Amino acid sequence: MAAPLELTPIDSAVRAERSTQLALMLARELWVVKDRLMTLEAVLSAKGESVSAMLDAHQPDESLQQSLQAERQRFIAEIMASLEAPGDRR
Repeated sequence: MAAPLELTPIDSAVRAERSTQLALMLARELWVVKDRLMTLEAVLSAKGESVSAMLDAHQPDESLQQSLQAERQRFIAEIMASLEAPGDRR
Protein backbone atom coordinates (compact mmCIF):
# COMPACT_ATOMS: atom_id res chain seq x y z
CA MET A 1 0.00 0.00 0.00
CA ALA A 2 1.38 3.43 -0.94
CA ALA A 3 2.04 5.96 1.78
CA PRO A 4 -0.51 8.78 2.00
CA LEU A 5 0.43 11.99 0.25
CA GLU A 6 1.61 14.82 2.46
CA LEU A 7 0.21 18.32 1.99
CA THR A 8 3.54 19.90 2.92
CA PRO A 9 6.38 19.49 0.43
CA ILE A 10 9.81 18.55 1.73
CA ASP A 11 11.67 20.92 -0.59
CA SER A 12 12.83 23.80 1.63
CA ALA A 13 12.96 26.24 -1.30
CA VAL A 14 9.25 25.66 -1.95
CA ARG A 15 8.39 25.90 1.74
CA ALA A 16 10.34 29.18 2.04
CA GLU A 17 7.90 31.02 -0.26
CA ARG A 18 5.31 32.84 1.85
CA SER A 19 2.61 32.43 -0.77
CA THR A 20 3.28 28.70 -0.84
CA GLN A 21 3.16 28.56 2.96
CA LEU A 22 -0.20 30.34 2.87
CA ALA A 23 -1.57 28.00 0.20
CA LEU A 24 -0.42 24.94 2.16
CA MET A 25 -1.88 26.24 5.42
CA LEU A 26 -5.22 26.87 3.70
CA ALA A 27 -5.09 23.44 2.06
CA ARG A 28 -4.50 21.79 5.47
CA GLU A 29 -7.40 23.71 7.03
CA LEU A 30 -9.67 22.93 4.09
CA TRP A 31 -8.86 19.24 4.24
CA VAL A 32 -9.74 19.09 7.96
CA VAL A 33 -13.09 20.73 7.22
CA LYS A 34 -13.80 18.45 4.25
CA ASP A 35 -12.85 15.35 6.25
CA ARG A 36 -15.11 16.28 9.15
CA LEU A 37 -17.99 17.32 6.89
CA MET A 38 -17.87 14.08 4.91
CA THR A 39 -17.79 12.10 8.17
CA LEU A 40 -20.68 14.09 9.63
CA GLU A 41 -22.76 13.62 6.49
CA ALA A 42 -22.11 9.88 6.52
CA VAL A 43 -23.08 9.57 10.20
CA LEU A 44 -26.27 11.59 9.75
CA SER A 45 -27.22 9.81 6.53
CA ALA A 46 -26.84 6.47 8.29
CA LYS A 47 -29.47 7.69 10.78
CA GLY A 48 -31.79 8.82 7.99
CA GLU A 49 -31.35 12.54 8.65
CA SER A 50 -31.47 15.17 5.90
CA VAL A 51 -28.24 17.12 6.37
CA SER A 52 -29.22 19.95 4.01
CA ALA A 53 -32.58 20.52 5.67
CA MET A 54 -31.03 20.46 9.14
CA LEU A 55 -28.37 23.00 8.19
CA ASP A 56 -30.86 25.28 6.45
CA ALA A 57 -33.15 25.28 9.48
CA HIS A 58 -30.44 25.70 12.12
CA GLN A 59 -30.13 29.02 13.95
CA PRO A 60 -26.90 29.23 16.00
CA ASP A 61 -27.30 30.28 19.62
CA GLU A 62 -25.11 32.89 21.32
CA SER A 63 -22.58 30.28 22.48
CA LEU A 64 -22.09 28.91 18.97
CA GLN A 65 -21.86 32.42 17.52
CA GLN A 66 -19.10 33.24 20.02
CA SER A 67 -17.27 30.00 19.19
CA LEU A 68 -17.52 30.74 15.47
CA GLN A 69 -16.20 34.28 15.99
CA ALA A 70 -13.25 33.02 18.06
CA GLU A 71 -12.39 30.39 15.44
CA ARG A 72 -12.71 32.97 12.66
CA GLN A 73 -10.24 35.25 14.48
CA ARG A 74 -7.79 32.35 15.05
CA PHE A 75 -8.04 31.39 11.39
CA ILE A 76 -7.39 34.95 10.17
CA ALA A 77 -4.43 35.28 12.54
CA GLU A 78 -2.96 32.05 11.18
CA ILE A 79 -3.38 33.28 7.61
CA MET A 80 -1.71 36.58 8.44
CA ALA A 81 1.15 34.76 10.20
CA SER A 82 1.70 32.70 7.04
CA LEU A 83 2.29 35.92 5.12
CA GLU A 84 4.97 37.20 7.49
CA ALA A 85 8.62 36.46 6.85
CA PRO A 86 10.04 33.98 9.38
CA GLY A 87 12.08 36.76 11.03
CA ASP A 88 8.93 38.87 11.40
CA ARG A 89 7.03 36.25 13.36
CA ARG A 90 6.53 36.72 17.05
